[in-house]
Amino acid sequence: MRHCCEFKADDIYYLAETELYTYRKLSIGFCPQCGKPVAELYCQRFDGIIERVKYSGIKANELVMKYKDEIVYSMKECNYRKFKSKPYGWRYGINKSVKINGKERVKQYACDFYGNKEFIKLV
Repeated sequence: MRHCCEFKADDIYYLAETELYTYRKLSIGFCPQCGKPVAELYCQRFDGIIERVKYSGIKANELVMKYKDEIVYSMKECNYRKFKSKPYGWRYGINKSVKINGKERVKQYACDFYGNKEFIKLV
């Protein structure tokens, strides 16, 4: 079971504050050696004491199910929203020619490589 101590988290869930804890997060992932699910609960109390609990296997699944109702947001949700809202990262421009009231005008758009498009101006 020593190999289940180090794992790369697939997702991190941030939990709601309670009367005792100010900051709590639940990291879930899989052990790279044996492939078992691993969960780590990180809690910071009001007085500054940090508590960490790690479980693997069936106990990890039980830990996730126990705190499922207290999840505020997850890291994957934040990343998904960031990429699906406005153009992010590398951008390129698209110019489209349209006719408005018999005159030819150009619409300029900013686009990224994730499929997002944002209208910039009408020239």
